[in-house]
Amino acid sequence: MILDSALAFLAGLLSFASTCVLPLVPAYVTYMGAASAGSEMPVRQQLKVLGNAGLFVAGFATAFVALGASFGLIGADLKAYRPLLLQIAGVALVLIGVALLTLGRIPGLMGEKRFDIAHRLPRAPWASYVIGLAFAIGWTPCVGPILAAILLRAGSSGTAAQGAVLLAFYSAGLGLPFLIAAGLSGMLMRLLARVRGAYATLNAVAAVFLIGMGILIFSNRLTVFNDFFPVVAVTTPFDSHFQSTGATLPASRGAVQVGKLAPAFTLKDLDGNPVSLSGLKGQPILITFWATWCVPCRDELPLIRDEYLAHRLEGLRVVAIDYGNESPDTIRAFWISLKLQPAPVLDPDGQASRAYGVNLTLSTGLPVSVLVARDGTVSSYEPFPLTRDYLDPVLQKILS
Repeated sequence: MILDSALAFLAGLLSFASTCVLPLVPAYVTYMGAASAGSEMPVRQQLKVLGNAGLFVAGFATAFVALGASFGLIGADLKAYRPLLLQIAGVALVLIGVALLTLGRIPGLMGEKRFDIAHRLPRAPWASYVIGLAFAIGWTPCVGPILAAILLRAGSSGTAAQGAVLLAFYSAGLGLPFLIAAGLSGMLMRLLARVRGAYATLNAVAAVFLIGMGILIFSNRLTVFNDFFPVVAVTTPFDSHFQSTGATLPASRGAVQVGKLAPAFTLKDLDGNPVSLSGLKGQPILITFWATWCVPCRDELPLIRDEYLAHRLEGLRVVAIDYGNESPDTIRAFWISLKLQPAPVLDPDGQASRAYGVNLTLSTGLPVSVLVARDGTVSSYEPFPLTRDYLDPVLQKILS
């Protein structure tokens, strides 16, 4: 357990470098400083900044620990509730950002005493906590593969306590760089205090940052950062730990069993065309579950495209199902950037993901590939990135 906890802490540190987290640090530092602006004593100001940062870390730690406990206790997948949680988190961030931006100066807003709390919302002790909680919901897709590895380890015991402890260490690892950044922001704020009007500008920048993040989280487009920042190929230390201990992925895959009929589904591709398993009857099929934030998927999808182009005249069909209800615009931009074919398929309510046992918890992670023979039976189920050496022979099996 000690080694697992240490690995979870290290995985948290690595998650800080993910594409959706690292680009937010400058604006985060600005908010932490702006939220405590106005202090007369530099030491008190810095302590206030660190206090806000601590509440921010506590906010996302609460979400992650609850996630770990629920997975360990009942194997629950909160994916079904994620759309609602995203909207609640997005609205909360926008409201706090608006309150910080206006500082009670919207004409008429402060006309009655009951609105007096508006200007205190961004500086209230719970505001940073709520922001951390909201960001945890938006960040989950970005750090999903690392979370999956931790939860796989916790799942070997099947207890809520171990899941909670591992996610607490993970949160501590992810939170440490934020606390360090907040400590440095105290120094920055003292320097900027000498600049006339600096705090008003910082408040405005922090407010716009919160509103922007709220809109991205509400619309499930936080992974848009993948298009503007290099993808950091972070590998969790649990990968090598699994290999050294001989641990394996759970054998149960629900209804998906080699030699049995593949579960039916009816979905639509990005262009709105219907895609169903029954409509592809008699053809060899490669089904792949992927996501724009999944680094191994970025390496695997071009390979699948090449195999599809090489074998489509032999009847091969590819169904590339996006996992996690990502926004169509994000998916389209990702698909075009890698020049992928054929058009990706959407699974907004998780119908196909559930049918094929795909999730980020105790079963698979991403990517997942399923090969279906011409008779509709499952030929192969692979919850790991494919390579050409592996894919060529298994494809020949279903093409024959």
